Amino acid sequence: MRPLDRLSTSLLALFTGLGASSTETVAAPRWQRHFDAQGVKGTFVLLEPLKDRYRMLDPARAERRCLPGATFEVANALVGLEVGAIADENEVFRWDGKPKTVPAWERDHTLESGLRENVAWMSQEIARRTGKARMREWLDRLEYGNRDLSGGIDHFWLQGGLRISAREQVDFLHRLAEGRLAMTQRAQRLVRRALAVEKTRGYTLYAKSATVASGRDAVAWWMGWVERQGRPQAYFALSFRPTAKTAAGDRFLIGRGVLREAGVL
Repeated sequence: MRPLDRLSTSLLALFTGLGASSTETVAAPRWQRHFDAQGVKGTFVLLEPLKDRYRMLDPARAERRCLPGATFEVANALVGLEVGAIADENEVFRWDGKPKTVPAWERDHTLESGLRENVAWMSQEIARRTGKARMREWLDRLEYGNRDLSGGIDHFWLQGGLRISAREQVDFLHRLAEGRLAMTQRAQRLVRRALAVEKTRGYTLYAKSATVASGRDAVAWWMGWVERQGRPQAYFALSFRPTAKTAAGDRFLIGRGVLREAGVL
């Protein structure tokens, strides 16, 4: 193992407590080149359950909690389905006719389209229907990040107190994909279906993105998992601090580059 790999792996042990887990963790400093190509600093966490292995770029950053932004819509949808704030995958959430910051938000949406387009007003409506007490209960059950609801029931994941790390995102998705969250299989199944963004002969990609553009809390996310022959092969979470020159597609260039290099895509 190269000196840089040994150092990164040692740091990883410090931050993730390797002694308490049988899952191997391997540092992947070479993935930095994909971030460098876009001029950003970030982390990438890859969990390969069939190999019982994590691979991580910048382990310290992988454990650093950030605002989840629209990635929280996954948990929000799960809770909404569980408590009846969302009737089912066919319920239509009506646009109020007022201008929105994103053109795609200026129409009616269902669960699938709302998650795909990161429709903030729809997620806020679901959270308001759920209410603070039930939301707090379910974030505890889901063990979601720091579970901090400060900032208001319809803003706590956008500019409030909620924080989650890239590693925690991966572990959350792992439980969702395998149907191991502390909720009904129906809710988990409907959300999994809504997250499918790409299907090829070789694989199905499930994913969710987000951008938080507010000052020191700014972060860009892309997370998901890759399934082959009906079986999840790898779970991933990418995050980086966007710059004034960052484009929305940069996360996909970085993420797909890492996934191809890792042999996942």
